[in-house]
Amino acid sequence: MDKPEVPSTTSLIAEEATKHLTNLQKLDDEIIALLTHASKSLQSLNEPTTQSENQAKQDFQTHASKFFAGLESATVGLRKEAKALQDANMLGTTVTTNAEWVGGQKEKEGIAAAESVLRKLNADGED
Repeated sequence: MDKPEVPSTTSLIAEEATKHLTNLQKLDDEIIALLTHASKSLQSLNEPTTQSENQAKQDFQTHASKFFAGLESATVGLRKEAKALQDANMLGTTVTTNAEWVGGQKEKEGIAAAESVLRKLNADGED
């Protein structure tokens, strides 16, 4: 009777590394999309166009919403990958802890800035 083949440790590590690299590539694509939405939201406010002011506000809000949704998704994905690397003893614990604190602070600052712009836009639209 033949023994079933047991995958080698090296092949298991390579398979796991490939999975994480694929996940990181997807996150890279998400970050590119984030930058596109950020650019389009600012562009809708800064460039003179033939569209109405209400349309410009709507475009800004749409792209800003997509930006923040994408930011949340990318943040979660990066945290998962950092955790996986930490679990594999490839990162120190302080890297993840510091990254979460800084990321949380930056996220709060970004949301506050976006809300301020939206309030200003709404106030200008009511005049």
